[in-house]
Amino acid sequence: MQNNYINFKKERDLGSIISDTFKFIREEYKSIFRLYIKHVGWLLLLVVAMSTYYQYESLNITGDFLSNGNPQDFLLEMISETGLAILLLSLTSIAYSALSITTINSIIKSYVKNEGEIKDEDVSHFISQFFGNSLLSLIVVGILVSIGFLLCVLPGIYLIVPLSLIFPIIVFQEKSFSDAFSECFKLIKQNWWISFATLLIISILIWLISGLFQLPIVIMSAMETFTSIEETGAAGTANLASNWLYMTFYVLSALAQYILGIVTLISIALIYFNLNEYHNKTGTLEDIDRIGS
Repeated sequence: MQNNYINFKKERDLGSIISDTFKFIREEYKSIFRLYIKHVGWLLLLVVAMSTYYQYESLNITGDFLSNGNPQDFLLEMISETGLAILLLSLTSIAYSALSITTINSIIKSYVKNEGEIKDEDVSHFISQFFGNSLLSLIVVGILVSIGFLLCVLPGIYLIVPLSLIFPIIVFQEKSFSDAFSECFKLIKQNWWISFATLLIISILIWLISGLFQLPIVIMSAMETFTSIEETGAAGTANLASNWLYMTFYVLSALAQYILGIVTLISIALIYFNLNEYHNKTGTLEDIDRIGS
């Protein structure tokens, strides 16, 4: 066991979950990003490309709408021009999210299994073993949460917390979706609020950091809007689609946003271990077994 080993299998409060999330990244960033790029890098580039393509099409259409001001024409053009971009972005985003979730959890599983060492062969094996189940679970979870938000916002918010635990349960407990679905609601008992607060704080931190990368985009969009109003009397953004500097900033912002998602995934894994230890005392029992042996 390494001296700087982070014991995932223990109870943590909100502050410890957040601090250990960044501590794990700080201690193991080389292995995390090397394996992340190795397994997810190609799909990351693809999803960023699809996002950029959608942004390009949207800017052109928005510019036309702001110039013409016809909602019916705008809707028809939006469907015809961006339909393909939305479809491609949706498909690549789902695949990327599932592979990213599986990869990060596989890295942590190897780290825990080898007490501080992340082995490439373990990570590759775990990804191939759990990716299909994680992909299916992501689709089902997405549908359930969407229904929750459509019926009423509160059910959607409530479901996000327990259902986010399905993915680490699938990897760390090697359970099927149905078993993981039941397990996540058992784990969240008496701990929904603290888990929600942890996810909320992590989300706010990620939003603030990603906002720094989006700042140039916001500034350029505002400048383009004001310039268009002065010149034509109507707001417009179509020129941004052909502005290489704007699109470069957009690509960098998209890359940062997707990569920063790693922080959230690690924090969810720590939330899982905290709840599992709270209910099942897995780490404590393993420590007792080691002492006895």
